Amino acid sequence: MKASRTLAFFASVILLLMLMCLLFPSDGITLGGRHFYFPSLHRVLVREKVRQMDELLVKAEERDLSNARDSIGDCYHLLFESQTRVWLPNDDISYFDHFFERAENARQDRKVIRILHYGDSQIEQDRISCQLRERMQLTFGGGGPGLLPLRQPIPTFSFTQNASGSLIGQSTYGDSSFHRAKGNYGPMLRSWRVAGQATMQLRASTNKSASPLAGSFSNIRVVFNNRPGPLNVTITNRQPSEGSTTSSSHSVTESGIHLVGWQMDSLTSQASLTFSGSADVYGIMVDDSYGVAVDNISMRGVSGHQFTMVNADQLAEAYKLMDIGIIIMQFGGNSVPYLSTEKAIDHYCEGMGKQIDFVRQACPDAAILFIGPSDMSTKVGGQLATYPKLPYLVEQLRLMANAHGAAYWSIYDAMGGKSSMISWVRNGYAGSDYIHFTLKGAHIMGDYLSDMLLKVYDLYKIRKQLTTEQFTQLWKDVTQ
Repeated sequence: MKASRTLAFFASVILLLMLMCLLFPSDGITLGGRHFYFPSLHRVLVREKVRQMDELLVKAEERDLSNARDSIGDCYHLLFESQTRVWLPNDDISYFDHFFERAENARQDRKVIRILHYGDSQIEQDRISCQLRERMQLTFGGGGPGLLPLRQPIPTFSFTQNASGSLIGQSTYGDSSFHRAKGNYGPMLRSWRVAGQATMQLRASTNKSASPLAGSFSNIRVVFNNRPGPLNVTITNRQPSEGSTTSSSHSVTESGIHLVGWQMDSLTSQASLTFSGSADVYGIMVDDSYGVAVDNISMRGVSGHQFTMVNADQLAEAYKLMDIGIIIMQFGGNSVPYLSTEKAIDHYCEGMGKQIDFVRQACPDAAILFIGPSDMSTKVGGQLATYPKLPYLVEQLRLMANAHGAAYWSIYDAMGGKSSMISWVRNGYAGSDYIHFTLKGAHIMGDYLSDMLLKVYDLYKIRKQLTTEQFTQLWKDVTQ
């Protein structure tokens, strides 16, 4: 049969069917005791259109799932295969979900969700923390330098402060100028007792490395233990551009842990606090708006075993007032030169496990991220090389952290592993002591840390967009 005749035949059939659709009674006909129906032309055309739309939707969903698979694969590589990877307890990718949910809702809930970054001298001067703060605040909102001690023993480049007056330092660590306080140290593991009159000046840093987000604030809150009491705190807010000065005071007579604060009408870059009375000041939270704050709590020379020296009830009460989302514990570097045997390392790690358990009990809603030490060099056979037992310490800290329900991130691995410190020093990313990062190197490490947490956040957002079944299948596809 010729093609033209074939075409004419099919056209005739289609035309006949269309005529039947138009002429066939809508309520059907009865023949031989059986009732017959024929679909209307409208129903046929609508059904065809629905079929076409279904096909388009299926194709769109397939494209979306394909894109999701690629994104999940990217997340999986960075989080579980790269040198900047994270070790989550039981490989639980939902470990940070509670923090992400709170951070996303912080503006709506009118809250500041805090990340407490504890560490040794590797994070002094706000190193590493500053990058994490800026990246988190760009993502979730917020601003300001975060939690500050009443007096800053080691100045930071991110913010400028000074204090004077009748102040007594109380600390779990440090030289003899600090008093021991039978557990009354608070969340910074160091407090300052006001014994009469004291003044604290706050102002934005002029250091070129300071983040603009850290230089302005609109919210100041003071956390203190009014054990001796009473305490009066006055804030003086200066607006140089407007030539105005305002003051406001809070007085507290009741004993116990308290928080007093001020929400300003607009952003400012300087203010002063005047204290009168007697109380143990745990810290001053200097923030902007609602979102995320990252608090740098550096403790020079410590092993990380100082948390259990703090009164557990007082610490838990202070944490509760502060809306903690993540607690970062970055320790181990100061102990490396003295841990020369595997037995000594095992004992050190056992002690760190107790610190994690203690912190979790004080702040059960927070995720805990333990960060292990960097590579460190010493002379081995006359040549600079990694401390012999450092790789074993890094591995045991990872096992310990995960066993105690904390996530683990390895600066040692992020640097490149064994003997990487030599390369970092050669490129200007670490100092001549072959231990501490330079500011440039600390910024790189802060970005590595931020990349990891934000990639976990990307995975969290993908999981929210997919059904459990869809994500489970895609996750299986990229991990097998």
